[in-house]
Amino acid sequence: MSKKGQAKEGHSQKGKERHSAEKTQEKESPSHKGNERKDLKKEMQELREALQRLQAEFENSRKRLEKEKSEFVKVAKAGLVKELLPLLDSIEAGERHLKQEKEVSKGAALEGIESIKRQLLAVLKAEGLEEIGALGGKFDPMLHECVMQGKEEGKKDEEILEEMQKGYLFNGNVIRHSKVKVNKA
Repeated sequence: MSKKGQAKEGHSQKGKERHSAEKTQEKESPSHKGNERKDLKKEMQELREALQRLQAEFENSRKRLEKEKSEFVKVAKAGLVKELLPLLDSIEAGERHLKQEKEVSKGAALEGIESIKRQLLAVLKAEGLEEIGALGGKFDPMLHECVMQGKEEGKKDEEILEEMQKGYLFNGNVIRHSKVKVNKA
């Protein structure tokens, strides 16, 4: 390459460097930095507002869900109460009968109580209640609570000898353990 070519190339190289330096100065100039800051502040403000809207939507959804849940529970309770009303009617009829009669036989009173018990159990079973079987079975701490121990010949170890209080499952979950007397051999 000739000296002229080299000089030209050196001159264009210096021009490129100068142009690049000018661009860098432009980027770093106060007016450019100010615009960049304004853009960032604007974007930050938009993001903050979007976050606030999302928080408000979430809070409204949570409140709506709580209200719907509360309404559902009220409707479910009303349904159960409605199913129990015939039992109340039976108790009131028995009460009127007892007040009108001078003498009521033990058998008639017992029959009335058993009828009401059957009605109540039918309603509760329809809702998911079931009795826990205990008498004669093997003690299971997941279903039974041992309140007494005894020793009877001819009975197996941990066999339930007596049920002091019935236990119940509601939709398959224990809501009250059976209180039982258990054999210890």
